[in-house]
Amino acid sequence: MSQDTTDLLKVLAVTLLVFAGGTLVMLYIILLLAQYGANLPMIGSLPLNAPPELVPILVSNGVFATLAAVHVTASGLALLLTSNTIDMALIIAAKAVTVVIMALLGFAGGHMVYLQLTENAALNLNPLLPALIALIGFLVLSTALSVPALRRLGNLRFVVGVAAIVLGPLLLIWF
Repeated sequence: MSQDTTDLLKVLAVTLLVFAGGTLVMLYIILLLAQYGANLPMIGSLPLNAPPELVPILVSNGVFATLAAVHVTASGLALLLTSNTIDMALIIAAKAVTVVIMALLGFAGGHMVYLQLTENAALNLNPLLPALIALIGFLVLSTALSVPALRRLGNLRFVVGVAAIVLGPLLLIWF
């Protein structure tokens, strides 16, 4: 495992913990404000039930599948060209989306812990499955299947590039 991959995994772990903890604290503050500050302007109208619906909506609307399809197509084009700037842009984009997905999972985890502690609600991870699949996909796109890693294939990169250009739209159709 390369140092870049190790660093990315550390960032992902910290992102998950920070967003889970931040969500937990935020929801408890909202709960406290709603209970003890309900007569204050604007605080009494804070929605306590909005966050759980956000995660499935964000995950199921196809944003991550669309980004993955475009990323695969752009990677195919980048393999046909020679540009370190494009290569770095694609790596940074894949890592950024990976971190955003991990932040979303951290938010969902923090919210689930909050619901478990306050309402003894059952944990349901099924709505998070698309986000977990997207996380794995973008983690692979930012490490093993990154453009610099595929450039090491030599001239075979042109075949892989053409295949990626064709595969991108198919991914959009499949997902």
